Amino acid sequence: MARNLRISISAYYRCKTPGCPGQPFDLERNVREALESIDLAAAEGADLVVLPEVFAMQDCADWPAHAEPLDGYVFSALAKSARKYSIGIAAGHGVRIDNQTYNSLAVFDRKGKITSLYHKAYPTIWELEKGIMPGEGALVCETEFGRLGFAICYDLNFSELRLSYRDQNPDLILFSSMFRGGLQTRMWAYETRSYLVSSVIDPQSLIVNPLGRIVAETDVWTRSVTRTLNLDYEVLHLDYTNKKLEVARLKYGRDLELESAEAEGVLLMTSHGAQTVSSLMSEFDWQTTEEYFGMARKAREQVLSGQKLVTGPSPW
Repeated sequence: MARNLRISISAYYRCKTPGCPGQPFDLERNVREALESIDLAAAEGADLVVLPEVFAMQDCADWPAHAEPLDGYVFSALAKSARKYSIGIAAGHGVRIDNQTYNSLAVFDRKGKITSLYHKAYPTIWELEKGIMPGEGALVCETEFGRLGFAICYDLNFSELRLSYRDQNPDLILFSSMFRGGLQTRMWAYETRSYLVSSVIDPQSLIVNPLGRIVAETDVWTRSVTRTLNLDYEVLHLDYTNKKLEVARLKYGRDLELESAEAEGVLLMTSHGAQTVSSLMSEFDWQTTEEYFGMARKAREQVLSGQKLVTGPSPW
């Protein structure tokens, strides 16, 4: 059953790093440009807009010194825009809470209320020197926009954070950043079985599907992109599953979308009809990739302990 989310990503490419030559810091200009991207996303029917890491502080050589409270100028402007369009907004900003400074990613609901607040778990050494406090780690929140996970810039380099998200099963990981992430954006999406949605201070922001494939991106001509994602999906392993694929396709036709990643041995299943992915998996006795790997681990342990495995059906 379709769980469609219309999501918009933005990219900024005037300056890649804080304090770059020839770009004076202008907080109001930066916020105005962000609001213009929200205007465009709203016109395109977006449910959720994702903005980059500390987007309002770009061109500021010492942005941690300009961190604001949650009801400061930047977040107040975003909250007003969320209410104006009845749209969700995820945005990165430096915030001050209880005398601590964080590099944070906030999610505003359609009424302009902050419903999720993630603090960068792995600030850079420079950020730590500037007084940025690390967050506690992976955060997954149930929201009207799906089950959300979060990462900010440097976070992408730490496998322990990625693996924590893999175990918590988010629908989307929102990645707000000053660097593209490159290969790692695809690694994160593939390993967590999630959509990774990036918004970057750079020409190239991305949406990567749970197979690790780029399905949307910005460039120097198109600074924002809006796409519809169906969050009723699952990643299945091809072993055993493949035996009933044609039967399922014949029965459900256009309501069932299958995207194969044969090289990796998995496929992405999405339901557009009355049936949920969960009900389809029950009907055809399919397993998620993680369930299949769990079964393989269990079989391995049985053999190592000297047990003889009962021969089952062929996987092909």
